[in-house]
Amino acid sequence: MNLRSILRQPLLTIAIHEREARWTLGHAGVIATCGRVRLAPGLVSDGVILEPATAGAVLRAAPDFPGRGRMQVVIALPAQRSVFRTIEVPAVRGRAFDELAEREVRREMPMLAENAYVSWKRTGEGDGKVQLFVVGVARDVLDSHVAATHEAGLHPFSADLRVIAAARAAGAPDCIIANIEDEESEIAIVRGGVPAIVRVVAMSAPRGSSSWLEQVAEELARTVKFYRDAHRDDQVFDALPISMVGGAAQQAALGGDVATATGHSVEVAELLLAVAAEADAASFAVNVGLALKERAA
Repeated sequence: MNLRSILRQPLLTIAIHEREARWTLGHAGVIATCGRVRLAPGLVSDGVILEPATAGAVLRAAPDFPGRGRMQVVIALPAQRSVFRTIEVPAVRGRAFDELAEREVRREMPMLAENAYVSWKRTGEGDGKVQLFVVGVARDVLDSHVAATHEAGLHPFSADLRVIAAARAAGAPDCIIANIEDEESEIAIVRGGVPAIVRVVAMSAPRGSSSWLEQVAEELARTVKFYRDAHRDDQVFDALPISMVGGAAQQAALGGDVATATGHSVEVAELLLAVAAEADAASFAVNVGLALKERAA
C-alpha cells in the first residue's frame, strides 16, 4: 500500500485517560464523529495501562467505537515519567544530521536511551546551531498504550503526548495549557511552539469539591511562579491567558480562583477543529491535537 493510499484512509485518534477513553474519527482537517467510554477504577496507574487486554475489550465493546476497516490510528500518551529537554547540535546537511542528532542525544542523555523511547524534533536554527526538542517516554507507558490499541484490533502508526496535543488543538504557539481531568491534571507552558515546563498533578480530592478547585488554582499558580522566576524578561508571558481543556475544564474554569491565584485570565480553549459534541468540545482537545499532528509537524 502506497503512502497516498494510506493518507486517504480515515484518521482515528484514541486518548486513554485514567477513568475514560475518548476517540474521534475523521479526515484531514475534519472530525466527523467522536465518542467516549468509561474505564474501571485502577485500570490505569502512573500512566501505565495495567490490563491492556481489558482496556482493548472495553473499546471494542463501546457502541459507536469505529474499530473496523482500514484507518490511520494515532494515540495519546500521558506525560507521567516523561523527560523533556532542549539541546543544541551543529548544523550539518543531509542524512549526516540525523546521525549527528541521534549521537548527541545519546551523549547528552545517556540513561534516557536505555529506559525510554526517545524522539526529537528540530525547533530552530541560528549561528551554526540547530535546536532540538527531545522527548523520552518510559517504555512501559508507551508499550501498555500500544498493547491496549492492539487488543482493540488496531495498529497505531503515531503517538503524541496528551498535553502537547492539547496545546496544538488550541492553536497558539505561546500558551499556558491546563488539561484538567477528574483525577489528574497536566499543565504546560509553551513558548514558540516548544514546551518550557510540563507538570503532571494527581488530584487529591473529588472533582468539583472546594479542595479540588483549590488544588487546581494552587498548582497553576505554582507553575506560573516557577516560570516567571526563571524568565523575568519574558514580557509576553504575563499577557497569556490560561487555556483550559479536558473533561473537567468547564468546572475548573468557572468554579475556581485561578485568575486571582495566578494573575492570568482564564478561558476554556476554543479548538481549531469542531467536534460533534460541541457542548463538551474541550474534552476532546487531546484528540483534536492528534488529528492535527501531521499537519502541524
